[in-house]
Amino acid sequence: MDSDHYKQEQPLIEPYINLLENRSNEMQKSHKDKQKKWMYYIEERRKEVAQMLAQGHNETEIAQILGVHVSTISRDVKLLKKLSKRFVFDLAKGDLTYYYKQCIDGMDEIRREAWSLYKYGDWSQGIHLTVKEKIAALRLLKDYDEAKFALLEKGPSMLNVKGMEEKLEDIQPQRMS
Repeated sequence: MDSDHYKQEQPLIEPYINLLENRSNEMQKSHKDKQKKWMYYIEERRKEVAQMLAQGHNETEIAQILGVHVSTISRDVKLLKKLSKRFVFDLAKGDLTYYYKQCIDGMDEIRREAWSLYKYGDWSQGIHLTVKEKIAALRLLKDYDEAKFALLEKGPSMLNVKGMEEKLEDIQPQRMS
């Protein structure tokens, strides 16, 4: 008899259960929407904080301008510093060698153009360089040589640091095992 009683009550309860489930889903969706809006607000505020710091404002001034507590700005600054460290580390870890090579290639192209201008002027335009313009091209070549030397001088040490970091990353998982 109990099972018959349950079967009779189930159709009466089912609409309430569906209503509660729907209401719960709506509340979860509303909560997720609010959370997304809040995260967007925080990200936008942090962009403003970074911009104001770059303009020379201190944390107290930024808090007053944005209408938030100084501790909020302090937390934002702390996170911005952490993100900056991660960016630089990731750059050194992976992209630095690529950018290093791109920089050298770009500098070599500048060198070729400067020598071409010095020797021939701009023949496509029928322009011959004056002595003053040739001296300017030679100065550019001198600056190129100094910049490339500095880049080549620092490059190997940066690449060695990168290599050491990669070796450390290989060692760390082994230590944890």
